[in-house]
Amino acid sequence: MLQLAVLWLVLTACPSSDPSLDSQFSSDSGTASLSWDASTGTDVAGYKIYLATASVSYGTAIATTSTDITTYTVTGLATGTTYFFAVSAFNLDGAESTFSNKVSKVIP
Repeated sequence: MLQLAVLWLVLTACPSSDPSLDSQFSSDSGTASLSWDASTGTDVAGYKIYLATASVSYGTAIATTSTDITTYTVTGLATGTTYFFAVSAFNLDGAESTFSNKVSKVIP
């Protein structure tokens, strides 16, 4: 029963469609500037930003922001590498949404 309650909390507080990550990037070499739509959940505490070099292999979040910040710039990215990004929302209890849409960028 407790697991069902946690699942319900994730689905209502952090819908899988929120946040939505913008696929437009900065043109700066070694940099990816991300932005996303804020989650509509009422108890969202912030967002976690994820980066990977394979589209299905996200590890630990590279950054966490508060609810009033819906942009993040990733620096120090290697030239010639494709990076994949996703964002999730989380609440005060630590429940996390599914990933946003995933976007990618090849660093020139």
